[in-house]
Amino acid sequence: MAIVGYFSSLEEAQKFVQSKLLAGAVQEIYELGQLLPLLPVFTIDGKSVKYNRQTTPPSASFYDIHEQIPFTAQATGDQQEVELKRVSQAAILDNFMMDTYKDPNDYRTLITSGLTLGCLRTTEDTLIYGDIDNDAAEFDGIGHLFDEDAVDGDDWTDANGSVQQYDEGGASAALAISHLRQLIDKVKPRPDILLMTQTMQNMLSAAAFEVGISSNVPGGIITMTKNEFGFRVPYFDGVRIVVSDYLKDEDDNTGDKASSTSGMVSIYAIRFGQIMDGGLCLATGGQGGGVNLFRMDEIPVMEDYDAEGLRLTAYVGLALGGSKSLARIHSINEDGAVTA
Repeated sequence: MAIVGYFSSLEEAQKFVQSKLLAGAVQEIYELGQLLPLLPVFTIDGKSVKYNRQTTPPSASFYDIHEQIPFTAQATGDQQEVELKRVSQAAILDNFMMDTYKDPNDYRTLITSGLTLGCLRTTEDTLIYGDIDNDAAEFDGIGHLFDEDAVDGDDWTDANGSVQQYDEGGASAALAISHLRQLIDKVKPRPDILLMTQTMQNMLSAAAFEVGISSNVPGGIITMTKNEFGFRVPYFDGVRIVVSDYLKDEDDNTGDKASSTSGMVSIYAIRFGQIMDGGLCLATGGQGGGVNLFRMDEIPVMEDYDAEGLRLTAYVGLALGGSKSLARIHSINEDGAVTA
């Protein structure tokens, strides 16, 4: 048995000391590429917002001298409606815990931080994969804002699916640069960002700087600038690339999140803007529609509990003003070498 000074054993000595616990928790979950900071906000006072899209462009005719010029009625519209949906999370704050569990962590602060993180992560996921056909309580994400859902054979035409979507081909089909350029062309007048996974951006960078495809594509395909922190920001054909950790493996020909690893992903081209400017924006309502997205409700007394309550709530929806502000290539093998 080891001699530990005055104490008969190490176990006896350890009775008189304690470890130092640091407040909070070290971050282990890093999710980049949030859409919320990029989306313009449109605040409404009703349960939904309605707006019309042009369907028949106006036209004129040429007439001879003294020829009668008739009155015409040409205008038609396609009405859209975006309903606000409620995202919320609540937690009980036990009074005993708040009064006694104070060193080193503040119990209320821990719970508030957790509620905020949970609501933000859920909202970000829904901004991409929300589908009211699967859950009527949520709003449609960008994957379900097209006139038609993704199908096998999408080729930018009405005849084979959606004019704003392209099917790259599935698990064995790598991204073609020509299709990425077409993706940019489908968003009018010009997309603000290309949203893709980190792996997909790495494959593009490899094609530009390592594999050598740039020798076959004059001027290269990827350019770089630096942001205010000195980090590189990649661009493709002048459009900023945003890497999103919220983009996941998807099922073939659906664009929906896969239940297991599939190796297939989507790339989105997005133009942001207010509804009447034709862009993609976040519709909000209620007290949470201003600077703070989520409204916090504090419930002083929980009936039948020695506890208080906290609840975070936001009323949100995703609005796509014009159909030409969003386009997608789906069913891409993200590990495949990019082709010309």
